Amino acid sequence: MVGGLLSIGVIDVLDILLVAFIIYWVLLFIRGTRAVQILFGLLFLMVMYVVSKKAGMVTFQWLVGNFLENLLVVLVVVFHSEIRRGLAKIGQWRLFGGRGSVSDPHMMDQIAQCAFLLAAERIGAILLLEREMGLEELVEHGKKLDALFSHELAVSIFATSSPVHDGAVVIRNNRIAAAGVILPIPPESIETRGMGTRHRAAFGVASETDAVAVVVSEETGNVTVFSNRSANRAETVQQLRDILGLLFRKEEVQSERG
Repeated sequence: MVGGLLSIGVIDVLDILLVAFIIYWVLLFIRGTRAVQILFGLLFLMVMYVVSKKAGMVTFQWLVGNFLENLLVVLVVVFHSEIRRGLAKIGQWRLFGGRGSVSDPHMMDQIAQCAFLLAAERIGAILLLEREMGLEELVEHGKKLDALFSHELAVSIFATSSPVHDGAVVIRNNRIAAAGVILPIPPESIETRGMGTRHRAAFGVASETDAVAVVVSEETGNVTVFSNRSANRAETVQQLRDILGLLFRKEEVQSERG
């Protein structure tokens, strides 16, 4: 026993710690998502397979055994959304030398004021602020503009008479990169239950990417900020400015450290 412990080297310890970290990171990453229930379902099948093997249940053992043999393919199919999001998160690490699209305080102030002016006029809107992860895939499906952001332009885009009012606006490097961007709507989950279509779409893109989505509700005039699977309601212009400033200030600090 003592000899076995002594034979454990630094590489072995690092190997164990790395595996433990990966398991912890995966569990932390899927916490609160539908992937947790699916994972419990797979674990239950594994337990049942072991029990059926011990009990000699040939048919059930054959059925579950064939399913588990293709477990890797099943995991990719079932968790394709989570895997894509996880790989994208890994790609954001500063180890890969990326720098975010950090907006300046003046632009944050303009966006905050614009959101509440739109809210006062009951004009629904999604202002999607690009950060480290590019949103070119979404931009390609919208109307490219490359125009300096302003409240007047935002009102003309989101006015009900505008042909692109239903989509989102993507803001990149303080400019409107595209308008009328149709965002994919994620399946209903605990977090999105009770949300409208606009808010669900914003939650989905803020979960799949590191973008920040500012949503103005057409029905209530509420302003909500979505980022990294979280939603924060802003009651005033100053509060919205503070929320955006905090999110982008964190990115600036991470970029400087990288």
